[in-house]
Amino acid sequence: MLVLLASTAAASAAAAPGCHAATLNDEEGEAVCILPASTDVREARFKARFLGSHDDSEVSLRLIKLNDKPVECRADSKTKSRFEDGEITLDCGFTVAATLSDDRLTVKITLHHLQFDKAELLVK
Repeated sequence: MLVLLASTAAASAAAAPGCHAATLNDEEGEAVCILPASTDVREARFKARFLGSHDDSEVSLRLIKLNDKPVECRADSKTKSRFEDGEITLDCGFTVAATLSDDRLTVKITLHHLQFDKAELLVK
């Protein structure tokens, strides 16, 4: 029974999108997320979280690509922030076409006077 539960948990974890976030320098960050292949069209939302924002902080999702092709974020997305205090979350909602291979989402981030905390990708 425990072996079955462990293998089911491992399979679920392997199927979930994974993101790697990095601060490249004082003004730039990058996130890379891998989406497992799917025969269905999916709705996705990339989220990037930042800490320590204050009255002179700025951050934006500068360049978003899925498999090296530009992604256009839906109208309800928040792709930039200026002069907000505290924790900031930026996001980009988009549609992912069905594919037989894994997809690679790359997001370039411009930041000023705040810390890149983490990135995640939510897929429905």
